Amino acid sequence: MNNRILVFGSSGHAKSIAVVLELLNYEIVGFIDSFLPKGTKVLNYKTIGNEAVLSHCMEVYLTNNIVIGVGDIFNRHRIVKKIISINPDVNFPVITSPKSHVAEYTSIGQGTVVLSNALINVESRIGEFCIINSSCIIEHNTVIGNYCNVSSGANIGGNVTIKNNAFIGSSVTIIQKRTIGSDSVIGAGAVVTKNIPKNVLAVGVPAVVKKNNYINNSIFR
Repeated sequence: MNNRILVFGSSGHAKSIAVVLELLNYEIVGFIDSFLPKGTKVLNYKTIGNEAVLSHCMEVYLTNNIVIGVGDIFNRHRIVKKIISINPDVNFPVITSPKSHVAEYTSIGQGTVVLSNALINVESRIGEFCIINSSCIIEHNTVIGNYCNVSSGANIGGNVTIKNNAFIGSSVTIIQKRTIGSDSVIGAGAVVTKNIPKNVLAVGVPAVVKKNNYINNSIFR
């Protein structure tokens, strides 16, 4: 397996991923960033340019492995489509911290990152390009769609369904057998006791819908 890899983005999330890549003995070639000058130091590495480098990354950097180091779930789909349009041969490996626990009989889609101390229990299914953040718990038979973010310390009960593009805030609790609709945001510390529809903001204990048709493109800014 080619263990060389490029990190797209250079945010705090990208740096957290870099630490996991080091634990997994990946060779980090550099960070791709459209907003920092080439050669800017990021941890013990440097930026190598903007997305234009993707068109020749195998020829120049001897790898097509890319990990998305952008925490903003509202732009991740756009970023992935842009990367593939530049280089259709790109590979998005699953990055799972050796300090996490992923049970047998669990599936994880391409491009997803599982950070340290996360627990994913048996027969759960995690979609593509998700962020499973530090110290969260995802119990058995839970299904999480594509481009979701489960933040640090969240506790997801068994047989929960979280649909595409949902954001689960820090320290959220979702009791078993509940559904979170696509594109919804569950605010930090909320306790979800009922199903949450799509495209809403829900907060509180117990969680209630505060805004419908919710769009927050600046949730990480």
